[in-house]
Amino acid sequence: MDRIVRRYAAYFPRWCQAFGDHLPDPGGEGRAVEWLVGEDCVGVILLPEVRRFLVHELLGPQTPELVLGQRSIQLNRHTYREVSVLGQPGYVALRALLLGHEEAHMFLTYHLIYPPGTRIVTVACKPPLPLLYKEMAPLPLSVLE
Repeated sequence: MDRIVRRYAAYFPRWCQAFGDHLPDPGGEGRAVEWLVGEDCVGVILLPEVRRFLVHELLGPQTPELVLGQRSIQLNRHTYREVSVLGQPGYVALRALLLGHEEAHMFLTYHLIYPPGTRIVTVACKPPLPLLYKEMAPLPLSVLE
């Protein structure tokens, strides 16, 4: 199923809105990927070296190509198959959010319980605060069933 995800960047670097209430990811701190599942939103916290690459690819000036399969992820020229992240409840929640809503929004958030500087790549059903974010080119996305 093809979707368009509206992407947003903060007007000022390092500014972003709070993620909000969410279910903690059991064991997430010990992995490179920690999922946050909230009401009508899913976020992911990544190790800094992975985050820099992913944020550059997803929220950078170029429009990326993204395909989410049940057992693989394709981001531009890179395909990741059978990686452990695909079986985690957060990935399942992300796919469900994208399949269950006509419109999705991607932006960076933070949460006070995480260390300073932690950024959460967030996909939500509602757009972020327009006072903090400007819209970028949309992200064409395919979610394979």
